[in-house]
Amino acid sequence: MKINGSDLQSALNVYQANQTQAKQPPVARGQSTEASTPQQDRLALSRQGQMIADAQRTLASIPDVRESLVAKIRNDVENGTYTIDHQKAAEGILKEAMVNQAAMT
Repeated sequence: MKINGSDLQSALNVYQANQTQAKQPPVARGQSTEASTPQQDRLALSRQGQMIADAQRTLASIPDVRESLVAKIRNDVENGTYTIDHQKAAEGILKEAMVNQAAMT
């Protein structure tokens, strides 16, 4: 079901009424107890929705911090052997600035 913003409250009211009715015993709803099966909510994702969900799960499994790299840099700093490649740092700063500038135009 597709719900537009203006129809949201009426859809919620219908859903809540259905849930309340589903919680009542079958006899109270006028049904026989022999043939009653509980209703269940179902969700069906489109192909694009499934791809997005898969991508989110994959991203969630990637660690935020590269522990091995952090440990190496920490060790180099503590030992006084960490060196900065100024050329590489400058190139990275300029590249990021150009990407940001392109995104703003």
